[in-house]
Amino acid sequence: MRATGSTLISQLIDSFVVLYIAFYWGAGWSFAQVTVIALLNYAYKALAALLLTPVLYFVHLAIDWYLGPELAHHLIEQAAQSSAAWGRFRTPAKPS
Repeated sequence: MRATGSTLISQLIDSFVVLYIAFYWGAGWSFAQVTVIALLNYAYKALAALLLTPVLYFVHLAIDWYLGPELAHHLIEQAAQSSAAWGRFRTPAKPS
């Protein structure tokens, strides 16, 4: 749920800040027009994030079940190592 909360906050900023810059200041739309569009835009994004969260958790569990605990753990560790070494050229870790 932490990721969903972060998504809701970032989408709130995106929905309002970007739209006001692009359409209120940039295109000369009325404040009311941009506000209505921003509210609807945010409502759509928030609803999509909230509805997709349980789906993503289910898919994660299904993948873990399919791979098994050992391989799933190994792949998580490998991804963490690759993420930590982002930007460097290195070969992927080999399964033990």
